[in-house]
Amino acid sequence: MRLGVVVGQVVSTVKHAALTRERLLLVKMIDASGVPSGEMHVAADSIGGGNGEWVLLVSGSSARESTSEGAPVDLCVVGIIDEVVLDGAVAYHK
Repeated sequence: MRLGVVVGQVVSTVKHAALTRERLLLVKMIDASGVPSGEMHVAADSIGGGNGEWVLLVSGSSARESTSEGAPVDLCVVGIIDEVVLDGAVAYHK
């Protein structure tokens, strides 16, 4: 799993049929302290992540398992993070 922060949405009216029920989010990858890695990715989201929220992401076959059957995705939001504790200190709290 990886950490990311939602920075926007991606709207696509023409897409693969298996993606019609998937919401697409623009996610900036971060480390456990919230420092951005510089990477931005599009992730399928079926749990309702919103702008500014820290999210848990899975990729590869785990991402495909987390979406509609047959959806061609490589990254998927599987959790909205409430708190991150790093070395005994709260690094993030929603």
